[in-house]
Amino acid sequence: MAVNLAASVWAPFRELNDTVEAAVTRRQPGIVHDLEIALRKHKPDFISLLKKPAKNAAHRELVKKSTVEGISVQGEQTKQVFTQQFVAEALILSDLFDLNELAAVELLMAGEQQLSNYPGLTRGLVAVLLFYDGQRSLVSALRTLAQAREGRTWTVGVSQDIQVLIKNFIGELLDSGIVGTVLDLIASMDLVKEVDRLQKDRALGPAKHRKQVTDIYVEIRQTLGDIVYCLACQRPLNKQDTLRLVAHLRQDNSMNADQTLDSVTLCLLVALWYCFDVSLLQREDSEDVLSQLPVFSDQGFIQELHQELVSGQAWANPGLKAAAQFSWAVMLRQTSQFSVANGGQNGGSDCFEEDERLIDLALEANIFSFLSISVVSCPNFHSEEFYFQRLHGLVSDFIYQMPLKIKELRNRGDEMSRIILAHQAEGLEPPVQRGDLHEFMTLIGDLYMKDPLNLQLALEYWCPPEPSSGITDLSTVYRPDPKQIALFKFVRVAGDLLPAPLFLPYVHMLTGLATGPQCSHHCFSLLRTNGGQTSPVSWDHVFHSLHQYYSSLRQEAYSTSDSMSIPYRTTPPRVMTPQEQEAVCAVLRLIRHIAQQNETCRSLFCENQQWSVVVVLFGLISCNVTVNMKGDILCTLAAFAQTPLFAATIWQTLEASQILPTIASSRDQPGGIKVELEEIESRNEEFPLTRGFLELIGSLTQFPVPMGLGAGTRSPGFDPYLDFILNSVLLKFNTRAYKMAEEKWQVVSGCLEILVKLLSDYELRNEDLLFDAVDMPSLGGQPMSKQPGFTILCLMLSDSQLFRIVQLILEEGVGLFELFTPFPGREHLEKASLLCVQLIVETFDRQSLLERRIRESASPILVSSLERLLLAINPRTRKADYLVNITKFVIFNTFLPKHTLAALKILCYVCEETPSQSDIVNLFTAEKQVSTELLQGFVECLDSNSPETRQEKASILATVEDTDEMTDSVLQNAICERIIELMLVSLDQAAPNMAHWLLGYNLQKPVIRTVLQDPGVLDSSKTCLHSILTLLEKGLGSREGPSCLHNQPKLAEMGFHLIYALCANKDTSPPTLRYLRTTHDFLYQQLQHLPLDSRKYGNDVSDHQAWILKTVAIELRMTSLNKQRSHTQRLVRLLLGDDDQDFYSATQAGEDSEMSVVERDSVISLSRSQMTLTSGKHVRHRLLGILDTVSFEQTFPGPIQFTFFDKSKIESLVRSLELKTREGVVYCDVHALRRELLTELANQQGPMVAGQRPHILEHEDGHDLLSGERRQAVLFELLQELLLKVSGEDVNLEATTAVSDVLLTLMTNLRHCFLLSASSLMPCPTDTSSHPFWVVKRSSPLTSFSTSMQIVLRGLIDYILKSSGGIQRVRVNLYGALLYCLQIAQKSDKSDEPLTVSSNSGMERLLSSDSSEFDRLAAENMETISSYGDCLMEALARDACDGHQIGRMLALSVVDAIVSMDRQHTWLNFLNGRGYLQHLVDSVVTEDDGQLLGTLSPQPGSLRALYIFLSKMSLLTRIAQSADGARVLLHGGALLKLASCTVLSLRPEVDDYSRMSDDDDDLLPSPLSRYRLLLFSVLRFCLAMLTSLGGDNQEAATQVMLLVVSYGDVFTSILRGRKAMLNPSYLRELSLTTAVIARANYHSELGGDLLEQDTASMEFRSQRMRLQDQMLALLPHYSNPEAVLKQLKTRLASPTSGSYQTDSDSGAELLQLHQEIAANLTAYCRSLITNLGSSSLNQCLLFGPSLDEVFLYDRARADELSVTINMGRRLGLGVVLVLLEQCARQFSQVLDSHQRHMQKLSTLSELTAEDLKQLCADTSVEKLSSQQRQEVARSHLLHILAQKSQQLQHYVYIVENCLYITWRHLDFYLVHCIPADQTTMTTPTLMRHRTGLRKLTGTGESFGELSTLGSPAVSAGLSQVALGVSRSDIDHLRSIAPSVLNEAFFKKVQYVDQSYGKQRTHYSFTEAIIRRIKRVLKLHTGI
Repeated sequence: MAVNLAASVWAPFRELNDTVEAAVTRRQPGIVHDLEIALRKHKPDFISLLKKPAKNAAHRELVKKSTVEGISVQGEQTKQVFTQQFVAEALILSDLFDLNELAAVELLMAGEQQLSNYPGLTRGLVAVLLFYDGQRSLVSALRTLAQAREGRTWTVGVSQDIQVLIKNFIGELLDSGIVGTVLDLIASMDLVKEVDRLQKDRALGPAKHRKQVTDIYVEIRQTLGDIVYCLACQRPLNKQDTLRLVAHLRQDNSMNADQTLDSVTLCLLVALWYCFDVSLLQREDSEDVLSQLPVFSDQGFIQELHQELVSGQAWANPGLKAAAQFSWAVMLRQTSQFSVANGGQNGGSDCFEEDERLIDLALEANIFSFLSISVVSCPNFHSEEFYFQRLHGLVSDFIYQMPLKIKELRNRGDEMSRIILAHQAEGLEPPVQRGDLHEFMTLIGDLYMKDPLNLQLALEYWCPPEPSSGITDLSTVYRPDPKQIALFKFVRVAGDLLPAPLFLPYVHMLTGLATGPQCSHHCFSLLRTNGGQTSPVSWDHVFHSLHQYYSSLRQEAYSTSDSMSIPYRTTPPRVMTPQEQEAVCAVLRLIRHIAQQNETCRSLFCENQQWSVVVVLFGLISCNVTVNMKGDILCTLAAFAQTPLFAATIWQTLEASQILPTIASSRDQPGGIKVELEEIESRNEEFPLTRGFLELIGSLTQFPVPMGLGAGTRSPGFDPYLDFILNSVLLKFNTRAYKMAEEKWQVVSGCLEILVKLLSDYELRNEDLLFDAVDMPSLGGQPMSKQPGFTILCLMLSDSQLFRIVQLILEEGVGLFELFTPFPGREHLEKASLLCVQLIVETFDRQSLLERRIRESASPILVSSLERLLLAINPRTRKADYLVNITKFVIFNTFLPKHTLAALKILCYVCEETPSQSDIVNLFTAEKQVSTELLQGFVECLDSNSPETRQEKASILATVEDTDEMTDSVLQNAICERIIELMLVSLDQAAPNMAHWLLGYNLQKPVIRTVLQDPGVLDSSKTCLHSILTLLEKGLGSREGPSCLHNQPKLAEMGFHLIYALCANKDTSPPTLRYLRTTHDFLYQQLQHLPLDSRKYGNDVSDHQAWILKTVAIELRMTSLNKQRSHTQRLVRLLLGDDDQDFYSATQAGEDSEMSVVERDSVISLSRSQMTLTSGKHVRHRLLGILDTVSFEQTFPGPIQFTFFDKSKIESLVRSLELKTREGVVYCDVHALRRELLTELANQQGPMVAGQRPHILEHEDGHDLLSGERRQAVLFELLQELLLKVSGEDVNLEATTAVSDVLLTLMTNLRHCFLLSASSLMPCPTDTSSHPFWVVKRSSPLTSFSTSMQIVLRGLIDYILKSSGGIQRVRVNLYGALLYCLQIAQKSDKSDEPLTVSSNSGMERLLSSDSSEFDRLAAENMETISSYGDCLMEALARDACDGHQIGRMLALSVVDAIVSMDRQHTWLNFLNGRGYLQHLVDSVVTEDDGQLLGTLSPQPGSLRALYIFLSKMSLLTRIAQSADGARVLLHGGALLKLASCTVLSLRPEVDDYSRMSDDDDDLLPSPLSRYRLLLFSVLRFCLAMLTSLGGDNQEAATQVMLLVVSYGDVFTSILRGRKAMLNPSYLRELSLTTAVIARANYHSELGGDLLEQDTASMEFRSQRMRLQDQMLALLPHYSNPEAVLKQLKTRLASPTSGSYQTDSDSGAELLQLHQEIAANLTAYCRSLITNLGSSSLNQCLLFGPSLDEVFLYDRARADELSVTINMGRRLGLGVVLVLLEQCARQFSQVLDSHQRHMQKLSTLSELTAEDLKQLCADTSVEKLSSQQRQEVARSHLLHILAQKSQQLQHYVYIVENCLYITWRHLDFYLVHCIPADQTTMTTPTLMRHRTGLRKLTGTGESFGELSTLGSPAVSAGLSQVALGVSRSDIDHLRSIAPSVLNEAFFKKVQYVDQSYGKQRTHYSFTEAIIRRIKRVLKLHTGI
C-alpha cells in the first residue's frame, strides 16, 4: 500500500473547498463539471462528516517496519525509508487523533513539506495544523453548499446548473441524516478537553501555534453550527431533524462567563426559530407554500413538537426551553390566524389553543430576561442580519398577535408598581416580584440599541404623523399596515400614566427604538407632544425637572454679613436620591442617543430657549452630583457639540464654567475636574468624569478651536486643555489603579484620539515658529499660545514624555498581543495602539515641512528627526527596539490589519529618510526568532489573497483617515501594496537593505552571489519573493489567464513592477533572472498570455504588460550576452511566432520596382486602414498584438461648473495641492483639497486631478537569433503599428512622447540591420583571377522593403508635421528617426568597405546596377518627400535656422540627407530662393563667430555652438558637392565669410605634437581638439567647393587661397612640424591642409581680379611663396614610407600596446594619413609645373639636378638629407625618386598581402578553428559558435581588404605624380637647361628649349616669337633661371641618371601600372611617361 504525499486528510479537502469557493463565491465560469466531479468524489466524506480513517494493526506494523523496509510512496519508484523519530511521531499522531497509521504518515510528510510556510515549528506541530485545516476545509465546503442552496431567506446568485446540482446534493445529504451527524459532532467537541489532550501529547507549540489550533477548532465547531443554521434558514428542517435539534438544545448548557450563550448554541437556537418560522404565510398562501413548510406537510410535526415543548422534562438551560416555547407559541398564534390551521390535516388543531399557556411557561422561566442577557448581549448577535431579523420578528409578532397578553403584562406591571410605591411610602423593603413588563421593555431597548448593519428594523414601531386636514389627495399619503399601527400603539400607550418604577425601563426602550435618523426623530416628536409638564415622559417635564434640580443643588456662597446675621441657621443637605440620579442618567442617555442620531433634533434641543439645555447641563456639573452623572452630562454635551454652531457655544460655556480651571485663582482650595480626578476618581479607581470630558473635547475638536478662546482673561488658546490631557491624564495613566482593566485603555484611547485629531487637522504656519507675547490687562505680557497641533508635533519630534509614553503603550500592547490570549480591555488597547501608530504617521507627514520652515526662518526651535528617535536606544529595555516593536504589528496582520498598515507606513518613512538601511536590517536580524517572526508576518500579509473591489481605493496613496472606512479585504490589499512599495523604495539603497532581507537574498556575502531556492530547499525559508511569484503565477496556463489580473489587478501591477526592478538592479539581476528562468520559467509563461486585453479582465492591464515586456527585454539582453542561445531563441520565437511560419510577406523586388507613386499610395492607405501588410497572411505575431492594445487617444472631462466657488481660485488651489509620486506621476491630494473646501463651504466637493503614466514598450533581440530580413520585417511592422497608433485625430501628442523615443530606438536598430545586411552581401568572388579589388554583390534587401520604407517615411513626416510647435523632445526624436530612415538609402562611405571597381568600362559601367538599389530607394524617398511640397521644406528650414540647439542640429542633418538625394536641386532652389541658405551663410559670422570664441576656453560653459557650427558646415559642404550649389555658395560669399571669422585665427599652440595623445574621444575635448573640429569642417568645405567647381574656376581657387592667406599664421604653424609623427590628429590636420593648398594652386596667377592694389597683390604672392617653401620642405619627411612602416611595426610589438585589432586599425590609419600627405605634396608639386612649358619651367624650378638622396636613403643616412635642407639648398630630384621607388616596392608587398587575404576570404569555410581565431584576433570569440566565428573573421577580412585597397590607390597616385615630376625635371635639366656658368646658348639648343614639349604641355611657343636670337636680354633671363645649377651638376646628373633610372626601376613602376592602371583605362599614362623618360635618357646621357 502506497502513501500519498498530499495527505488524504488534508490536501483533498483543501482542493474541494477551493472548487466549491470558485463555483459559489467567485462564480468562475466553466466550473460546473469540476464541481460535480468533486461532490461525487467526496460524497462519502460529507455523509461520514469528519470521520477519520480507522486505525489498523497491519498498517501500524507496516509503519513500524518502515525504518528498514520502507513504505511505497505514490509517484516514486522505490520505497521510502523513514527514521525512527519520524515513525515515533507518526504513531503519536495516530494515537492522538485516533487516525489510521498510514494517514498519520501522510500527514507528517505533508507537515515536513510545509515547514517553510511555518517557520519556528516542527513537522509534528505543522501536521497538527494541517489536520485541523483539512477538517475546516471539509466543513467550510459543506457550509458554502448549504448557503448556496435555493431557499426562502437569501440567494447567492449562482447559475441555474450549479443551483440544481447543489439542491440535489444537499437533498441527498439530508436524506442520509447529515443534521444528526453535525449535531453529534457539535456535542462531542469540547475545546477545553481538546486542548488538554493536545497539551498532554505535546502537540501544542508556542503561543501563536496554540492560538492557531484553538481558532481553527473553534471555527470548525462554529461552521458545524452554521451548517444547521443555513439548512434551517433556507428550508425548515423536517420533523426528525427538528426533534433532533430540540434534543440537542435540551442537553446544551454552553454559556460564557458573562451569561451569554455560546456562539454555536446561539446559532442552533436561531436555527430552531427558523424551523418554527411560518412568516412565509404572510406573503403567500398557496399549496406550494404549504408543501415547503413541514408544519403543514408533515402530519405529526405540530403534535410531536408541541408535546416535546410542553412536557415537564427539564432542560440543561431553562432559558433555551423558554426561548423555544416562546417561538413555538408565536408560531401557533400565527398559524391559527390562517385557514390552514382549521383544516385538521396536520392533526394538531388542539395545540393552537395552548399558545398562551406556552407564553406563560416561557414567562415563568424569565424569557425576556434570558433573551436580553443571554441572546441579545452576545457579541455577534447584531452583526448577523438574520439573527437580528428573526428575533425582531418574534418580538413584533408577539406584540401584534397577542394584544391581550401584552395588556396582561401591562396590568401586572402597574400592580407591581403600586405595591413597590406603597412599601416605599411606608419605608419598607418591597417584596420580590416578577417584572415581566419591565424585562420586556428592557429587551426591546437592548434589541434595537445597536444597528451596525443599518437595518432600521425599529422603524416598524413608529408611524408617521397624521396628514393635515387640508390635504385632499390621500393617494399619496403613506398608510401604515396594521402591524405597524399596533406596534406604535404599544409604544405610545406604554408611556401613558406611567408609574415611577417603570420609568427607567420605558426610557431605556425609547432609547433603543430611537436608533436611526428617522426613529430618533419620531421619538423626539413623541416626547415633545406628550402633554407638556404633566406627563413624566415629555421633554418639557424632563427639562423642567433638570432646572429644578439645578436650582436646588447649586451652592451659593454666603457673605460674611449674612453669616453674622443668621448665626444659627443650618443649611440642609442638597443631594439627589440614587433613584433620581439613575432616572436623570437614563434621560441623559436618551437625549444623547437622539442627538447623535439626528442633527435636526440636536438643533431643536439647543435652540429651545425654555429648555436651555447647554446651560442647565453645565450647571449640574458644578453641583453636588456623582461623578457618574457628571460623566453622562459631559457625554450628552459631546453629542450636542457635533454641530459647529453649538460647538462654539459649548466652548464659551466650558471656558466660563471653569470646569477645567484655565485662569489662575487666588482661592486657597482649587476645584474642577483636576481635583475630582486626583481626589475622587483615583480613589474610586473609576474614571467616568474623565472619560466624559475627553469625549466632549474630542467632539469639540472635530472643528477648529476658536482663535479667541479665553481671550481677556488669559492667553487665548487651547493650551490649558492640552496640558490637562497630556500632563494630568495621559502621562499619568500608568501610575493609577483601575477597578476595570478596560477603563485604563479607554482613558488612553480618549486622549490619543484627541491628539491624533489635532495633529491631523494642523497646517503649519509661520507664526507658530515665532515666540511672541500677548498683553493681558491684569497679567501683563504673556507668551502667545501655539496651535495645539504644533505643540504635539514638536513633542513628537523630541525625546519628550509624550514620545516615550507612546512607545510605552506600543511596547505594552505588543507584549500583550504576542501572548495570543484574550484579556480584559483588549478592544480598547487595540484602539490605543492604532492611535499611537497613527500619531507617528501624522508626525512623519509633517516632519519635512517643519524642518524646512525652521531652516528658512532661522527659528530657535530644536527638533529631532523622527527616524532618529525611532532608531534610538529604548531606556526601558536598553535596546534600539522602537522600530522593531512597531513593525511587530505585521505579525498580527490577521486581526489587526489597520495597525499593520500604519506600521508599514512608518517603516516606509524610516527607510526613505535613512541614507543607509544596514542599521535597520541589523535591528531586524539581531535576534533570529524575531527576524523569523517578522519575515513570516510579511509573507502572511502577501499571502492574504483578498480580491480587490471594483471601486477599491486602497492604494499606496491611501491616508490614515481612510482606514476607518476600509473593509478587511481593502485593508489587506493596501497592506500588500505598502509592502511592495517598501521593497521598491529599498531596492535603490545600498546593500544590505530591507528589500534584500524581505526577498531572501544573502546578507552575509555580496547580494549578486545569492542563489535563490524554492521554500524548503536547502533550508530556504519562504520569503516575500515566493509570495509574489505565487500571486502572479496563479492561473498561468489556464483559459482565463492569470487570476491576479481578475482579482487583484493593482497588487499584480506592483508585483510585476517589483520583478522588473529586481531584474534591472545590478546586484539582484543575475540571481533573480536565474531563479525565474530555471525554477519557475516565469517570463515564458507570462508571455504566453500576452497581449493582455483590458476588456477581458475588466480593468486596465497596460501597466502589467509594460512591466512584463521590460523584464523580458532585460532577460533577452542578459541571455544573449551570456550566449544562452536556447533561452533567447525560445523567447524570441514566442514573441515573433514560429520561424517556419511566414508572418511577413512583402512584395517582390521586381514588383516593387515597377510600382508607381499612385500604387504605392494605395498600398500605404490599405496598410493603414486594415493594419495589415500589402499581401500575404493576415497573421500577426505577439508583438503586433501587444501594440494593438496600446491607445494614445485620450478623452478629457468637460469643464467643471462651480456654483459657490471662483473657478480661478479653485484651479490655483488644486495646483498648490499637487504632489508627485516616486514614479513621477502628478496627482492632487484630494483629502487636503476636501479639507480646504469644507473650510469654506460644507459638503462642497472639489475636482480630482488624475495623471496618466506613459507606457513604454521595450524589446531587444540578439543579432544572431533572427535572420536579417526577418529582423527587418519585425522592425518595420513595429514601426508601422506605432505610426498608425499616433496618426489618429484624437491622439494626445503629450501622451505620445514615449512613442517618439521608441520610434527613434526602432529606427536606429533598423538602420543598423541594413548596415549589417549590406556588409554581409560581399562574399568572396568566384573568379580569383579577376581584379584584386573587385567584390561581387548579391541583391540587397532594400528592394524587398521599399514599400514598407515609404510607409514608415510617410508616417514619420506626418507625425513631424502634426507635432509642429509641440514638445521639443518629440520633434528631436522624430528628426533623429527621420534621419536614420533617410540614411538607409545612402551608400556607406566608410573606409572599411572594400574597393568596388567594375571590369566593365564606358557605357556598360554606366548601365551597371551596382548602386541602382540605393539610388532607386533614394529616388523613391525623394519622390515621397517632394509630395509634401513646401510645408515640409518650410518646417525643416525653419527649425534648422532657429529653435532648440539639438533640434537645429538634427534639422540641419535631415536637410543635409535630403539635399544629398535631391538630384533636381529642388531643395537647393527653395533654400536659396527663400533666403534660408544665405541666412545660414551669414550666421557663420553674425552668430557663430562670437559664440565659438567661448568654446575654445579651457573650461567652456557649453559646446552647443560648436556642434551647431559643425552641423551648418556639414550642410554647406553637402550643398557645395554639387556644381550648382557650389556656385550659389561662391556667389553668396561663403568663403569670404569664413575668411573673416575671428575664431579660426585662435589656434592653440603646441610645442611638441609627438607627445600629444589623440583625445578626440574624450567627453570634453581639449581646446586644440575643439579647434581642429572647426578647422576640419572649414577645410572640407573648401575641398568640396574646389572639387565641384573644377580646376578651371580661378575665382574659387583665389577665394580659397585668400582664406588660407587670411589665416597664414595658422597654416604656417601647421606646416611647420616637418618631422613625421605618429599622431593621428596632427596628421589628419596636415592632410586636409595640404590637400586644400594643393587643390587651390592649379593656377599660377591667382588674385588678379580680386586684388587690385599692388601692395596687396605682392603680399598675396609672398604668402603663396612662403606656403610653397613650407610645402616643399615637408616632402623629405614624407618620402620614406618604409621608415613609417618600420615605426608602426615597432609600435605594434610594444608590450604597452592594446589589443591587436585596435593597434592594427590605428596603424593602418596612420599609414593612410602618411600616404595622403605624400599624395597631396606630390600633387602640389605637379600642379606648380603642370601649366608651365618646358622653357618656362625655370620660372618655378622645384628640385635640383641632384640624385644623391637616392644613395643617402640606400645607405640609411637620411639625417644627412635634413642637414642639406637646413643649409638652404634646393631639394634634389632624388627625393622624388626615393618616394617613387619605395611606393612601387610597397605596392608590390601590399598587393601580395591583398591577394592572400582574398584567398582566405574565398576559402573561409575551409579554415580551421585555430585559423579563425587568429583572424578574429580576439580571445572573446571562444564563446562564439563556428558560424559566428566565420562571420567575425569574414568581417575582419573585409576590413583588411578595404585598408589594403586604399593603400594601393594611394601608392598608384603617388607613383604617377612622381613620374610626371621626374620627367619634367629631367627634360628640363638634360634638354633645356642653361647652366649658370654658361653665358651663351647655341641656336639648336635654343630651338630645343623653345619647342621641346609642345604636345604634352600644350603651351609650346612658335619660334618666330623671338625677335632676336642670342640677344643679351634673352641670355640674361636664361642665366637667371639657371642660377645655382652649374655645368658640373648637369654632367653629374647625366652620369648617374642611367644607373638610378635603370631597367629594374622601370620594371617596378610598370608592374604597378600593369596591376592597377590598365584595369581602369585603355590608355596608360605611366607607359607614356616612362617612354619619354627613356627617350630623354637615351638621347641626352649617351646611353
